[in-house]
Amino acid sequence: MDDVSGLTEFWKEFSSLGQEVDFFVTARLFDGTPAVWPHELSYIKWRHRVAIELGVDPMAVQLVGSARLGYSMNPSKNYRKFHEGSDLDIAVISPELFEKAWGELRDIIEDDPFARKKNQLRKLVFEECIALDIVLPHLSFGEHWSRSRDLFIQDIGEAFRNCDINYRLYRNHKSLRSYQVKSVNIARDRAIEEGVHHG
Repeated sequence: MDDVSGLTEFWKEFSSLGQEVDFFVTARLFDGTPAVWPHELSYIKWRHRVAIELGVDPMAVQLVGSARLGYSMNPSKNYRKFHEGSDLDIAVISPELFEKAWGELRDIIEDDPFARKKNQLRKLVFEECIALDIVLPHLSFGEHWSRSRDLFIQDIGEAFRNCDINYRLYRNHKSLRSYQVKSVNIARDRAIEEGVHHG
């Protein structure tokens, strides 16, 4: 194991929370302040500002991913720890916006730029999640949301200026939880497979 992997850290936290996948998601992904958050800035206030700017309820905004945990839950990124080039992943839960984006997506998914991404996009939509990094510029609210990213980074401060913001749009809280539970299950299995759980 190399020290850039957060898998060991994940296992420690996972174990301290009783190795319950669903509870880990509640405690570490949906509650409290993110691991890499600047102390001087209120996370609740920031979420509120993000929500107002994006036109959703503040309860519908969550920072997820490596900024939340301090390490990535993505196996293809080898669970690496958050660093200054990491992305900030903002999950937005909105049935209305999901429906709107889904409707627009159905029209644009046939366009050439999306030919290679079509299956990936369909799979995510099936999981009631739309990864907006690929399609945002093509959606009716895309320009506004894109412009807002700079504000959000500015708010957090100097240390985050090289970070990109990625939005993921979820149909409801259940779909966001399911998505996160799946990642935690994969991380748990990987930790056991690699013997991290003995450490």
